[in-house]
Amino acid sequence: MVDSKQKSATTGRLAPLFAVLTFLACNATLILIAALSAIGISISINPHLQAAAIALFAVVTLLLVFRDFKKHQTLGPLILAAVASATLVGSMYIHFNKVVESAGLLALFIAAIWSWRLSRRDRAQDQT
Repeated sequence: MVDSKQKSATTGRLAPLFAVLTFLACNATLILIAALSAIGISISINPHLQAAAIALFAVVTLLLVFRDFKKHQTLGPLILAAVASATLVGSMYIHFNKVVESAGLLALFIAAIWSWRLSRRDRAQDQT
């Protein structure tokens, strides 16, 4: 049976996990296509599905950072995650720019890690 402290530690890692999934949906598909093309296998990825996956993972990351915000009450990670998610969704659906997209991915990852560290710090303080 999983105790509440272990469950809390596991759920606190979800925001960074989804930030990594956002990055993978964005860049790993390009790397995979290039690697497969190098060995003679040609596939194509629907760019609309890729954009939807990136936007979905970014919004889920934002929601997970918001959930952590309710625990640690530090506004910085939430603001950064909101700006990063808006940047990514805007880059996917309004005007694509690879530099802006990369900046949004980096900011989303930083916000998720920041929020995770704050949650971890608060759990450590609660245990003492």
